[in-house]
Amino acid sequence: MAVKQNNNEQNEMAPGQAGGGGGGGSAANMGAGGAGAGAGGAASPNGKSLMPGNISDEGGGGGGGQANDASSQTTSGKSQTNARELGGASGTGTGSSSTNTTDRQHDFNALLNIMQGIDPEDQKASRIYKLVIYNLAGMHVSSAPADLKLFKENITKIGQLLAVPNKKRYLMIYLRFVYHLITQSAEPPSCAVAIVFHLFSPDLIIEAVQSLLDLNVQDDSIRKTVGLLCKWIHVCNFCQNLNLWIMALLHGLREQEKYLLLDEIALDNIEHLFRLMIFPALRPKVAPIVFHMLSTINQTPEIFHKILPSIPLVIGAMKSKPNNLDNASSDARNYIQKLVDLFNALMIRFYDNDELYAPFKATLQMYEPSQNCMAFARALFENALPRNARVGLVNLGNTCYMNSVLQALAMTSDFVRQILLIESGSMLLQKVQQQIALMHHSMRYELTPLRVLKATRPPGFTPGLQQDSSEFLGYLLDLLHEHEINSGAAQHMDTDVGQPKEVKTSSEPALLTDEIVAAGVIPYNSNDHVHNSRPSAPAIGPATPTSMPTNAAPKKPSTIDKTFAGKLSTTYKCLSCAWESRNEDSFRELQLSFPDDKVDCGATNYSVQDLIDYYCSPEKLDGDNQYFCARCKKLCDAERRIAITQAPRNLILTLKQFKYDQKYHFRTKLMHKVFHDESVIVKVCANDSLQETCTVHYDLYAGVVHAGYSMDSGHYFTFAADQSKNWFKFNDSLVTNSKPQEMHSLTSPNTPYILFYQMCGRSTEATPDGPMHPMVPVPLVPPLTLDELPRGLRDYVKNDNRDYSEELKLQRFKRNAKRNTMSGNVTMNGRNGYEGDDEDDHMPPPAGGCGGNDMGMNINRFVY
Repeated sequence: MAVKQNNNEQNEMAPGQAGGGGGGGSAANMGAGGAGAGAGGAASPNGKSLMPGNISDEGGGGGGGQANDASSQTTSGKSQTNARELGGASGTGTGSSSTNTTDRQHDFNALLNIMQGIDPEDQKASRIYKLVIYNLAGMHVSSAPADLKLFKENITKIGQLLAVPNKKRYLMIYLRFVYHLITQSAEPPSCAVAIVFHLFSPDLIIEAVQSLLDLNVQDDSIRKTVGLLCKWIHVCNFCQNLNLWIMALLHGLREQEKYLLLDEIALDNIEHLFRLMIFPALRPKVAPIVFHMLSTINQTPEIFHKILPSIPLVIGAMKSKPNNLDNASSDARNYIQKLVDLFNALMIRFYDNDELYAPFKATLQMYEPSQNCMAFARALFENALPRNARVGLVNLGNTCYMNSVLQALAMTSDFVRQILLIESGSMLLQKVQQQIALMHHSMRYELTPLRVLKATRPPGFTPGLQQDSSEFLGYLLDLLHEHEINSGAAQHMDTDVGQPKEVKTSSEPALLTDEIVAAGVIPYNSNDHVHNSRPSAPAIGPATPTSMPTNAAPKKPSTIDKTFAGKLSTTYKCLSCAWESRNEDSFRELQLSFPDDKVDCGATNYSVQDLIDYYCSPEKLDGDNQYFCARCKKLCDAERRIAITQAPRNLILTLKQFKYDQKYHFRTKLMHKVFHDESVIVKVCANDSLQETCTVHYDLYAGVVHAGYSMDSGHYFTFAADQSKNWFKFNDSLVTNSKPQEMHSLTSPNTPYILFYQMCGRSTEATPDGPMHPMVPVPLVPPLTLDELPRGLRDYVKNDNRDYSEELKLQRFKRNAKRNTMSGNVTMNGRNGYEGDDEDDHMPPPAGGCGGNDMGMNINRFVY
């Protein structure tokens, strides 16, 4: 089979030619100090320097200089002479085909001569072996049949010499170096380096892959490596075990639960591998990989959809061109049958795409599915259940506004820890505690938050209609705060009666609450005096520092106070008389507006840091927005400035993407492109002077995204990370692994709406004229384990998990009983291949989902 050829390679400079700085010296010296030709400054296949001149045994750079040990002195004269040729061993020239063939043969002869002179016991031997591999990486491979035959003979000889040391340590050094060449170069190395993979036995392949994955290598590097192996599998006929490497990598990634990366790898390679099944010689290698990728699809039908156009071609080729041998013909029939079963199972699994599958069903009609088809279909459904990266929440009819907020709060570690440890008689708090405890420790893959919805739905939120998630968040935090404060007061102040004591609150509003709200701040409940540092003065008598009775003890801060509370100071300065008025208020959420004048903040593209700085910048109040000056006794032009005086532990930012259209009387979406910084800083000022005292650093850990064109429609979903920086995408019932890049690459109409930042450090206070001190990290709050939960919550979660296990057992028993009563002849007619059990109608799906399909299996159904 022809070898794929990159035409650009013919004109690329060979590593030795690019190096140019090599002089004489032994082969060992070339590997150790870069003194030999091509070792110092050698170029990679793409023309850039990739290999360091001082290679260490571990694949990195070592100390430079000449090697003076005895081993280098004992290197034979033949090795010294041929070592000078090693730097130019991969040169290809640009002459005729016969000239190129001669040059390539010379390259191989030079490499073989050098390797035959290497003493495997020499301490520098591994460095020369790596230099040989480097030359292989830049070697051009011709597609001429005669050249291919000669190439295979030569590369096999080099493989035999690389295996001479017969030590696993050498093989691991080779592998690390080849992995470095694959992942660090812009252009892939020559397929000649695949000879290194050929040296590994099946058992050693598994060990090597496990060792590689244990290093927590970058996902992009693994993706690039698997992709290159998939391309080489049909050109490297000298390497017969590349399929084993690919399968070992796929299994290893699955054990690490890197499902998103596996989906990306499958999307990259499934089409190419599937088309290779046309060739009988390659079929035994690629078929297991194709079957594995298709049978382990979770929530990504695009993997199956990529091969749909090739199905008639591949099945037709396998049917019309059987091998003359009977066993080969039988193998082809087995492959076709397995593909037919798997394709039908996938069409059942992703039945929502029936229209897409219609053209290809004609190809499959002539083949009868076997009994394995239903087993494949059931496995696809059942394997998908534990694949939810975390516990999801069922959409109860346009309740994504609530689900997205609950998932973000559930990923707020210190909030979760404190809310679960509250001992309260409030039924609402208990429902929220049970919900959050299940979201962290339930065995179910989705939960139905109906009890929390009924207990926390704000007044005016009509069931079944889309609502504002920011409005729900503010109401929920207020509600939790009030219930914790009031239930705590009942426990300590009215224990004799045993009934909650009515807490009397002042009806007098806090000063300038309307102005602060207009400035974009959600203040605490104005009736809660502990959060208002400047209460109204009494009608008679001097002002007092607090309006509470002298014999009243101050209330303890609630969980909401501890985790989301901050304070800000708003200063109004009259531009006529320079009189200033200052007010301090508490906030749980900052609402960041976009500048009306795009020049103020840089066109229509903004960063969150830009909006924070704009929020704290001076604002001129003039025209219809003039300020009433108490000294001038009239409306005057003024300046308003907001300063943060106390930074919250967790900073909630709402981006005001919605604007009321005065002309059409409709709330429109601004569609501004916002770069949600993964880190932001907030400058904290002193209460009295409002001079900056420290800088607080925050890291992004959650973001609620709105998809749609209007506040009253669309859909909400959430991105959030745990303390290990593992990101997830919460889309109601479906929870998948994600990356920060997925959130950064949102496109219209998907826009970030509510962002959650966690304090990660703060600078110490600076001297008046000195620089700011270095940042002091803020320790993370560890999550509660199941055994650390209060006894009531722990028992509640364990009982629910026990019930779920029984539900699963009952469903498996009913499915097995149904299967035993079937005649054994499975017929396929669209997605109606299995008649559901009537008793299932009386039993909800085990995960409390929105419903089931006609196979008695749970399906995530989203209601926007």
